[in-house]
Amino acid sequence: MINYVIEKIESESLKDNVVGDPSTREILTFLPPENDQKPFLLIELAGLNWKPVISNKFGQIIGKLFSSKKLKRSIVINPNFKTKIYVNQYINSPILGSYENFIINELITYFREKYDVEKVALFGKSSGGFGAYTLAVRHPDIINGFANHFGDSCFEYMYIQDFLYTNKLFRSECVKNWLNSVLKGKQLSEDEMRAVNVIGSAFFYSPNLRSEIMSDLPIDLETGGIEVETWAKWLSFDPAKNVEKHLESLSKLKGIYLDVGTKDEYNLFVGIRTLHKKMAKMKIQHKYCEFEGGHFGNSSRYEYSLPYLEERLSEQL
Repeated sequence: MINYVIEKIESESLKDNVVGDPSTREILTFLPPENDQKPFLLIELAGLNWKPVISNKFGQIIGKLFSSKKLKRSIVINPNFKTKIYVNQYINSPILGSYENFIINELITYFREKYDVEKVALFGKSSGGFGAYTLAVRHPDIINGFANHFGDSCFEYMYIQDFLYTNKLFRSECVKNWLNSVLKGKQLSEDEMRAVNVIGSAFFYSPNLRSEIMSDLPIDLETGGIEVETWAKWLSFDPAKNVEKHLESLSKLKGIYLDVGTKDEYNLFVGIRTLHKKMAKMKIQHKYCEFEGGHFGNSSRYEYSLPYLEERLSEQL
């Protein structure tokens, strides 16, 4: 039987956010079998459909890794990172809350103090993969490794279809009224989720509280054309564009894992391949894999990345 508890943190960093998301967050915490070594902490950056259950796919994978002893000393946590806009890029937002501060200053501190954690790694898929990379390179003295599963990168390939749908949607909808309805829980179509992805990303990459939609968009809603200055702000967050700036940080990390599906529907094979190639050129040690598959239903990839992270964290480098 897998050993787990649900921790609860009252976050100062998420308090009084503009959209009214809760500042008290629950953390589903999977505890390893008894071990006489200090534990590692592996943090999943996901939770957009978070529920405090262990019977889902994620819980089954962690149970399997513990029972097979592929994970021996890692506490694995699945925090509730849900937002009303559905999107979370895991950096600070003046609209949704300071998630970077929450993770780095509050979440990790809590687990270090309670469980005497020795080292920390982040892992996640899609936006979570982006967040794992981004927080690791910004905080290499706190984060010791990361697994980036088909995370956002090469933005020009992944956002283009979402930009087109967003432009079409708001030629017939009032964007302010539509956004208010989303924040109130409106049921969304698949196409509307594309627009949510654009506006939700803007809450992190180009927030503007003076705007009626609290952000600047990288497209002109009338024409669909690119707004160059705002798009440049977005690209500054793109791992494929900023990786060279983080050579020193990447060199400090003990474990880096990248993978992507060859049929990824958001073209993220372009971004992850680019990231891999640039890291290899920079002589950054990392593990890179491609698998046959698309963007969804790939939690099983954690069966490869988490043991790799624990192994790398265990090594005396």
